[in-house]
Amino acid sequence: MLETLIPLVINKSVEVVIGILLEKFCKWVLSDANIKNADNFLKMQILVLYLDWVLRKTTLKSLPQESQ
Repeated sequence: MLETLIPLVINKSVEVVIGILLEKFCKWVLSDANIKNADNFLKMQILVLYLDWVLRKTTLKSLPQESQ
């Protein structure tokens, strides 16, 4: 009886601990500070992609030449 009871207790304990950790992790991920950081990161990535696209689109011939 003890051989079957110990694994059941361990499994239930692991489920409870993982549930608590998952709940805390979700609260941390969905906090206002993390959402603001993710928003700023996304805006910066969009800006970098746009600038990269503009620079690749611009040919060297269309750039003004330096006077020597």
